[in-house]
Amino acid sequence: MSGHKIKAVDLDSYRPSLPFYLKPNSNGLLLTLWIQPGARKTRWSDFHGQVPKLMIQAPPVEGAANQSCISFLAQWFGIKKSEVVLLKGEKSRSKVFLLKDLDLEKGLSLIPNQNQDLLS
Repeated sequence: MSGHKIKAVDLDSYRPSLPFYLKPNSNGLLLTLWIQPGARKTRWSDFHGQVPKLMIQAPPVEGAANQSCISFLAQWFGIKKSEVVLLKGEKSRSKVFLLKDLDLEKGLSLIPNQNQDLLS
């Protein structure tokens, strides 16, 4: 034996590292997205760097694209529109949303990741 100690891992509490664009919060989950308004249809696209990109059909006029994002996210995650709150980025393409009371496991199962085909 070389004297190296092996650290025990509690498998019940083990969780692979979370994508940085999805963070647990005391009120739910924080989700960072890159938004592209004025698209042909509202849908997930590829990634902008390491952040999921959401293409929004609505134009970036008078909050229409933000409201469209909220509606899409509520439907995608199966929560009410009132449970999707835009926290940062009202006039930016980079946005942070709070998904109220969304369970981490459900969020992880539904959030796009770079290993899946977002266009399907």
